[in-house]
Amino acid sequence: MRTECRILLFFLLLIAVCVFLSGCNSGCPGALSGSGSGTGSGGSSSTTGSSTCGTSGGGGGGGGGGGPTTAALLYYLSSSSIQGASLNSAGVFANLSPFTAPTLPTSSINSMVIVNQRFLYVPAGGFSEVLAFSINQNTGALATISGSPYVAQVSDDTVTSDPAGRFLFVGGRLSSSISVYQINASTGGLTLVAGSPFQSFNVVFADSLTVDSTGQFLYVGQTFSSNPVAVFSINQSTGALTEIGGSPFPLGVAVLQADPSGPYLLGVADATGASGDQSVHVFSIDAKTGAPTEVAGSPFPTVSTPFALAINPSGNFVYPSVADSNDVITSLEGYQLNASSGALTPLSGSPFTTLPVVAYCQFEQTGLAAFCLNASGFSVLGVSTSTGGLTHTVTDLAGPTNVPFAVTD
Repeated sequence: MRTECRILLFFLLLIAVCVFLSGCNSGCPGALSGSGSGTGSGGSSSTTGSSTCGTSGGGGGGGGGGGPTTAALLYYLSSSSIQGASLNSAGVFANLSPFTAPTLPTSSINSMVIVNQRFLYVPAGGFSEVLAFSINQNTGALATISGSPYVAQVSDDTVTSDPAGRFLFVGGRLSSSISVYQINASTGGLTLVAGSPFQSFNVVFADSLTVDSTGQFLYVGQTFSSNPVAVFSINQSTGALTEIGGSPFPLGVAVLQADPSGPYLLGVADATGASGDQSVHVFSIDAKTGAPTEVAGSPFPTVSTPFALAINPSGNFVYPSVADSNDVITSLEGYQLNASSGALTPLSGSPFTTLPVVAYCQFEQTGLAAFCLNASGFSVLGVSTSTGGLTHTVTDLAGPTNVPFAVTD
């Protein structure tokens, strides 16, 4: 790309960030392969980062009058502590400084989630606990929530919440039960729901958890595509789980992601990248029962083998992380999700071979930026709201790879 064009794109991205992202203040596959063209890795001091495997970020602190505001915050695993980072409205992506990194009881952390832009939850598998932190949206600082850590099952290491942030669901790669907590909207404190942990003869590995866009149904993927998907209705008052009729469903997928704005459930064969299943499955969700039914044309073919999914908050665009036949992560792919039919069609430019090779992407709430792991840390990709096209103009953040992370604006 010519230098003049690159500069123009950079300033266009900064304008978009300033306008849309300033609201913050109110096994895994083999090693990542090298980056493609675009801004190289670098940036500030390293350390590290939300579903299985990871992400992270950085940022220059938050404070004060006149300076750039924080556009997005990112938290990631750094050894046995949590590091914070930010992207500010001037396009600077850096670790937070000053920042006091909370210490965790173990470095074997598999997942973390941010709820309501205010609370960070981290299950510590093997230690039978969930750690909870409040987020200072001005500085990015983390503070331990009173009562944390909360009691969990020994194998709990996977976490998600409902879209409204009322309930927290915790399972695990080796767990046959699901712990459910009510979230105090003011303090972030957790209260174990009566009857928790919830068990079913149909659940052996509560590995991949996702809640539909209405917050009524929890879907549980179980490590291998040969294992069926269990589905539970969520009591809207208490958070208690009840398995729906027809569950479990033999869907041929183990990694699940619900459409955040529509009636679809998406899935891929497994999280290893070695399945050889070059496709993404799309299921429509029955609004009354929660039962998933594969849409016409599904599964939809991909160029390489997907092992993770990121869906833009608009629900319009889907980005599978993919691996080649040697189980090496390769160029990100992108697809448009038809809101009426659930069909997937490739985006122009997919696979995105001119961008850094990235995986395990997560969006901040506006959907204008995706935070992803690369071969040496983290990349931020700008997203076109009209085409789903991706750009890479923000300098990368150096840090550890294959770590869990969570992001919020």
